[in-house]
Amino acid sequence: MFSGSQKKPYGRRERPEANSAQPGFPTGEARLLDFREESGSVQVVLDTGHKYEIAPGSVPEGIPAEGEIVLPEVVAAIVLAAERKIVARRVFAMLDRRLQPVARIRNKLIDRGQTAAAVDAVLEQMKDQGLYSDRRYAEAFCRDCLLSRAVGRRYLVKKLREKQVDGHLAAAVAAEILDRETEVELADRAAADRWRKQRGPADYNALAKVVRFLMGRGFDAGLANGAARRAQPQPESEFDF
Repeated sequence: MFSGSQKKPYGRRERPEANSAQPGFPTGEARLLDFREESGSVQVVLDTGHKYEIAPGSVPEGIPAEGEIVLPEVVAAIVLAAERKIVARRVFAMLDRRLQPVARIRNKLIDRGQTAAAVDAVLEQMKDQGLYSDRRYAEAFCRDCLLSRAVGRRYLVKKLREKQVDGHLAAAVAAEILDRETEVELADRAAADRWRKQRGPADYNALAKVVRFLMGRGFDAGLANGAARRAQPQPESEFDF
C-alpha cells in the first residue's frame, strides 16, 4: 500500500570536502592564467594563486582571454559558481545518507561556513530541476511513517511542521499520500489494537480513552469516535447456550 524509504542504509559517513567551505576571494587585481574544461568541470586559475572548479553550465559571462585582467564582478561570479559546486556536492552527500528537510540542510551548510547566497542558489536550482525539495522529503517521510504506524493525516502534518516543512505543503502531501479510505482503515486498525490492550469493562469511560488515543495518533474527532465504536467489544450475553 505504501512504498518509499526515508533512510538510505549505506552505512558510511560523509567524506569531508577536499576544498574549504568557501573557495577564497582574491584581493586586488587578478589576471586569468588558465581556463580549461577537465573531467566535466571547468578549471579557472588566477595569478593570485586561486584555482576554482566550476560547473560548465555555471561559467559566468565576461571571462577574458588568458593573461588579461578579470573584472571584479566577474571574479565574484566565478567565486560564487565555485562555491555552488562545493555546496551541490555536499547536499548530495547529505542526501545520500538520509533525506532531510530543506531548512535543515540549509542550516547545516551555513553552519559549516557556506554562504547563504550559494546555498540558496543550489537548493532553488535543485527544486526547479525536480532533483530535491521539501515536497520530495514530505512524500518520503509520510510513506515511511505509514509503513511503521497507524496514524492519521493530522499526525503527519504535525510531524512535518516540526521539521520546518511549510504547513500548506505538509497538509497537501499528507492528503495525497493518505487518502480518506485508507485513513479510515488505519483508524479501525489502531482502534482494534487499542481495545485489545484495554483493561476492564468496555464501557463509556473505556470508549473515551480509545477515542483520545486515536486523536493523539492524528485522527480527527469524527473518525476517531467512529473507529472506536466500530471496534468496541460487545458485552457478553449472560446466557451461554
